[in-house]
Amino acid sequence: MTKKTIFLLLLFLMVLGTVNVNAQVRIGGSTAPHESAILDLNFDSGIDTLGLLLPRVHLDNVSSSAPLPSPEKGLVVYNLTIGNGLNEGIYYNDGSGWHPVLSSVAPVGGLELPIIFLRQPGKVWLGDTGSLIDTMYVELLEKTSATTFQWYRRDPDVSPVLLNGETSDTLFINTGKSDLKLTAPGKASQFFCVVRNGSQTAVSGSGYAVYGPGAWLANGKWINIAPANLGADQTKTVAWQMAHVPVGSAPTSNPLYEDSVYGDWYQWGRKKDGHQSRNVLVADVANNTYLNSPEGVPVNDLNNDGQILNDKTGYGKFIQRNTGDWRDYPGSDNTITSPANAWTWANTVNDPCKDPSSSLPSDHAWRVPSQSEWTQIRQNNTWSWYGSSTSGYEIKPGGAAKSTSLFLPLTGLRGSSSGQVGNMSYGYYWSSSPTSINTFVLNFDNTMINTVANYSRSYGFAVRCVADY
Repeated sequence: MTKKTIFLLLLFLMVLGTVNVNAQVRIGGSTAPHESAILDLNFDSGIDTLGLLLPRVHLDNVSSSAPLPSPEKGLVVYNLTIGNGLNEGIYYNDGSGWHPVLSSVAPVGGLELPIIFLRQPGKVWLGDTGSLIDTMYVELLEKTSATTFQWYRRDPDVSPVLLNGETSDTLFINTGKSDLKLTAPGKASQFFCVVRNGSQTAVSGSGYAVYGPGAWLANGKWINIAPANLGADQTKTVAWQMAHVPVGSAPTSNPLYEDSVYGDWYQWGRKKDGHQSRNVLVADVANNTYLNSPEGVPVNDLNNDGQILNDKTGYGKFIQRNTGDWRDYPGSDNTITSPANAWTWANTVNDPCKDPSSSLPSDHAWRVPSQSEWTQIRQNNTWSWYGSSTSGYEIKPGGAAKSTSLFLPLTGLRGSSSGQVGNMSYGYYWSSSPTSINTFVLNFDNTMINTVANYSRSYGFAVRCVADY
């Protein structure tokens, strides 16, 4: 570049600094600036070794405008001051003060944190109403008098928001402050802490807080779970379900035949049509409650969704078949790849949790859980056996000492080949996940919990519906 060229370039930049430019500008390269940019610093392809150098200033503190005269909202600088609540790095002004440009994700992939955390924020469940107060903590390997803490909140798909005044190593959730109160049942809120120790800075991992019936999945995700089994009374509390003792005359005096807590027994892939009713006896042949069909329901008796037509003899009846599906699949096989795969509960038309007459809470779009979700619910929550009155498992998302968010009772089953009811010392809950000619089931008793068992689709098992937040 000649001296004349450099002089002309400097002259152009001087003019540019004193003249209002009303068009888009691109510095570097030969093509037009991108249509979304006022100023485009993107060089032509192949030149990727240069960057933007921000103005470097020594800010006084986060609330002072000095040394800048009157910072405009949106102004960005690179701060060199360490102390007075500041650390070296990029800061932006929001019209009332300076804030660091932060990521809410802690360094991963083997990078060494400049500050070592002994304890990270965890998972907090605040009970059915969200009225309980709970806490999140950060703890450091080494803490000096110069250590400062600042908590942030980031709900799903929302940028981090600074929580004013939350500057200790402990964050109290739902204390009545508008920026901490959880207002949406079943929607997880995310919190993290920025910690500074001298010249070192680190961002904690994310903690999650939520309330309402449900459980934690992997990676801090929350899944909403219906208060009771499908067919049971969805208005009853966990405490009522656990303390309930069946009363009245037979068959409702026997928990095998009472649906208020235990719910119905569905054959897998079937919608609600009467076949699922728990409150019937196997000997009740006078009412044609069962249909003995060793080969399964023939294809001609099914509609396009694989459900029994309401004018056929199997409609509303429990289909007694020893193995496989209660339907006779088209073709010569009975596998997950057969044409009948479209008739499963993965097809939302057949999902019993989507039945508008199910009396499920109307605040969610319910569905049958997958086998993977049952496994994650098992692995990421505390399961405590309860052996009095209505036996089953309490699920405690906050740990063994916390409140119970769900109760899964021992459900028993209706046998596939005979329609007989029994096995009340076991719980059987369908998933939506087929495997070969069977389907995965959550199966448990007071000594084991199994999420990889699979059973014939002709059995009658319980259904507990779930929903995404």
